[in-house]
Amino acid sequence: MRRALLVGVLSLLTVAVMHAPAFAAAQFSDVTAETQGPALLITFTESGLQSGQNYAYTAAGTYTETFQCYRDRTFTPTNKTRIVSAQADPDPRAYTADETGKVTGFVYLWPNFPFPDFCPAHQSVVPVHICYQPTDLVDFVEPFDVYWFPEGTTVCGSVEPD
Repeated sequence: MRRALLVGVLSLLTVAVMHAPAFAAAQFSDVTAETQGPALLITFTESGLQSGQNYAYTAAGTYTETFQCYRDRTFTPTNKTRIVSAQADPDPRAYTADETGKVTGFVYLWPNFPFPDFCPAHQSVVPVHICYQPTDLVDFVEPFDVYWFPEGTTVCGSVEPD
């Protein structure tokens, strides 16, 4: 009888250990944000998820983009610039949790608006610098886990003209 009870308890513990990620609270870690051209790349790891389950992620934030006039014939910059601020559009992504209940992935934030028209004739508007103020990263599959970027987080970078 003791042997059967011991085998039963060991079996139960083995199953519990194998499914521990499913019982753990989901949490974000290794969240970083960096500019890649005009986009903000947010990379992350979320653990404590259900193995094999699909999860979907999106992000939110604002941006400030600097534009400069370039001469069409020589493609040289002028001193004329304009700064535009707006909400960033997310690029939602879906992932499947691995066998340990972990997702490692990325989400992009994009500026999405028409370029301002402020350059005189024979000059083109070119984006040259961008700053993002990311606010959150959301796993919008229940239970809706949210990672909040620390207050005042700003990520800036140059946008290389084509």
